[in-house]
Amino acid sequence: RGARLAVVCLAAGLSAAEAWSRSGHERVARVAQELLAGGKHRDKVRSMLHGDLVDLAGWEKTMTEKYQETDALHWHRQEPEWTCGRLRDDKSADLRHLGDNGGHIACDGKSAEGGSLFCALAYFFEHFAHDSLLREFPAPKQPINTPNKLTPLQHLTSAEQTPSHYLRWLAILIGDLHQPLHWLREHDYGRSIKLVYQGQEHTLLSFWEDFIPRNLPPMPATKRLEKEYQDRAPAWWDRLPTELFRDWAKETAEVICDMVYAAMEVNHADGTRQIQQPFQLEEEVYQRWRSMAQDMTTLGGQRLAFVLNEIVEHKKHKAAHREGRGRGHRRRSWSRSLAINAGIAAVLVPSMLMLLRWHAAGGSQVIDRLFRV
Repeated sequence: RGARLAVVCLAAGLSAAEAWSRSGHERVARVAQELLAGGKHRDKVRSMLHGDLVDLAGWEKTMTEKYQETDALHWHRQEPEWTCGRLRDDKSADLRHLGDNGGHIACDGKSAEGGSLFCALAYFFEHFAHDSLLREFPAPKQPINTPNKLTPLQHLTSAEQTPSHYLRWLAILIGDLHQPLHWLREHDYGRSIKLVYQGQEHTLLSFWEDFIPRNLPPMPATKRLEKEYQDRAPAWWDRLPTELFRDWAKETAEVICDMVYAAMEVNHADGTRQIQQPFQLEEEVYQRWRSMAQDMTTLGGQRLAFVLNEIVEHKKHKAAHREGRGRGHRRRSWSRSLAINAGIAAVLVPSMLMLLRWHAAGGSQVIDRLFRV
């Protein structure tokens, strides 16, 4: 019985170990850290994490080996599951895009399960959000429905559910957000597809999770990363990170159908399309995937840096609120604040002047008589 239990545990451990490898997370972390180094928040982020982003790239593997149920947080699940049916013109498919019929994603148990990737991202971010700053952003057109708890965390100790641990989870999940296969359960996230490259057999998932990240081109130069970040970040400024997670998920999900499975499926004479196994991966397709993985990990690192910068701002707003001080933010217009203060002054100052004049004219005697009564 003990041997049988050991086999079951080993199998479960192997399944969990298939999540995005350390190499992929390390590339995302290095990009983010490079961008944070150019700003004022790198030391603050290190302090909040109780560690270095790059050194924590193996956090996912550490936690899933210790708590196998937390592996569920790294994958998207919905009911019904969506498919790449539009590639095959499969009109019988319930959903041919991420989310519900309207393309919306919310933690409603349908377009996203409460303990899956999108909802975990929202859950961990909201532990760092401050209400006064959230109110500066327009409300999402579609509700997020962030869960109050994540069931896969229920066996973690209290020491493992601290802000530093939650920030580590968030950083890792932003990396997973940019791995296309994490958003489509079809073919068991790619585990059930075999491919052969240069005589070696892989699953589609292991190839994307492990082989490609270990063989990425060199990281782009710092100046290029900073230029791209400066060009991209303004498009994120006016959106809540929880809403950005939804948009970024949709973008990444489109990649899996249009760039991965479309390159593998073969048209047959009867009009059907399918993937022949094992799929023989040609060098041209491999180079396209490698280039795409380079773009996705770079973009993931830039977005991670952006979210971490946002969290530092939320932390500063919390501290200012405790001390009774205001704090500026790019969403907070100085002209709007000036107009509000001017409006208050327009009412308050004349009222105070009238009260002082009334008091000087003997109004205080009236108040004294009222209190005697």
